[in-house]
Amino acid sequence: MKLSEIDKNLLVESDLHIDGLRYRSALEAPFDIYGLYRPRETGQYMRMPVERAGKVSPGVESLSVHTSGGRIRFRTDSGYVAVKVRLKNAHWMPHMPLTGSHGLDLYLYENGQDLYAGSFIPPMEHPDYFESAVYFSRREMREITIHLPLYSGVEELFIGLEETAGLEAGRGYRAVKPVLYYGSSITQGGCVSRPGNNYPAAIARQTNVDFLCLGFSGGAKGEPEMVSYLSGIDASVFVCDYDHNAPDSSYLEDTHFRIYQNYREAHPQTPMIFVSRPNFRLNEEEDIRRRDVVYGTYRQAFEEGDRKVYFVDGFQLFAGNRRYDCTVDGTHPNDLGFFRMAEVIGELVKHCLPE
Repeated sequence: MKLSEIDKNLLVESDLHIDGLRYRSALEAPFDIYGLYRPRETGQYMRMPVERAGKVSPGVESLSVHTSGGRIRFRTDSGYVAVKVRLKNAHWMPHMPLTGSHGLDLYLYENGQDLYAGSFIPPMEHPDYFESAVYFSRREMREITIHLPLYSGVEELFIGLEETAGLEAGRGYRAVKPVLYYGSSITQGGCVSRPGNNYPAAIARQTNVDFLCLGFSGGAKGEPEMVSYLSGIDASVFVCDYDHNAPDSSYLEDTHFRIYQNYREAHPQTPMIFVSRPNFRLNEEEDIRRRDVVYGTYRQAFEEGDRKVYFVDGFQLFAGNRRYDCTVDGTHPNDLGFFRMAEVIGELVKHCLPE
C-alpha cells in the first residue's frame, strides 16, 4: 500500500478535473516574468543567453536553463491557480526534495507582506510533466507571485484560472535596478525545500526589489567570460558568493579580486557585497585561507578608497542556537540555513539599496 493511501494529506494530484479551468501561456501578457533573460523575445525560460553560457563552461551552459530566481506576477480573482508545466534538463538529487528542484510555489501579497499560500508539487512518478493547483478559501482579487523551479529548466508553462476570472498585470517591483547574485549551488538554491525559500527570493520579499540569480551548482569559478558577462549587468547591488566553487584558496585568490576590478570599472557606484562560505570550520586551515581571500578583496578595495564594498563573514551566517542544524549535508543549507542567510545578507542589501 502506498503512503498516500494511508495518509490522504500526502496525496498529490497529477491530473486535474476542474470545471471552468482555462490555461494561458505564462509567456503571454498580462503575466509579468522576472529574473530570466528576455523570455518573451526568445520564447524560452533561461537565466542568460545560451551562447554566452556556452563560452563559460559546459556546466554553466547546462545550468543556465534552470529557472532559479524566475518569478511570475499577476492579479486575479480566481478561486484557484493551477499550473501545467513541462520541465527539461531537470536534476534529481537525493538530498533535495522535488518541491525545491522541480516544484513551484505561490505567494499572496496581503497587508503589506508576501505570504506563502501553497506549492505546486510534482508527483514522484513523473515530476518532469505535471499539473497542480493551489486553492483559496474565497474568490477575491489577489496579488500573486509564483516562483519557478530551482534545479530544472522549463520547457512549457501554462497558468490555469477560472474561465470567468479577472486577470491583470501584477504589482511591480520598486523602480530600482535589480540585485545581482553570483555564486555556487547555494546561491542557486541547493538544497532548500521550495523555491521561495532560497535566500535571494526571501530578500526580494523583504525589499520588493527585483533580482537576478546567477548561481551555478559547481560551475561558479569566476571565469573570464563569466566576469565579462557579470560586468555587463547594471545592478543596484552585486552580491558575490562563489567561494565554494573555487577548487582551492589559490584559485580563489587568482580570480576573486579580478571580479571586483572588472565590475567596479564598469559600475563605479554599485555597492558590492563579498560573502565567504557559510559552513566555515574554525579548525580547517583551508577554510581560513578562503575567508582571508574574500576579506582581502574587501580590505584592498576599501584601503584604495572604495566606500561601496562590504564583507559578510560566512561564519556569521549560521550563527546562534542550532548552528549545526543549518545544512542538509554539512555544506548545503536547509530551510533554517537559508532563513539565516536571508536575514544577514538581506539587512546589508537593504542598507545598500537606494532610498
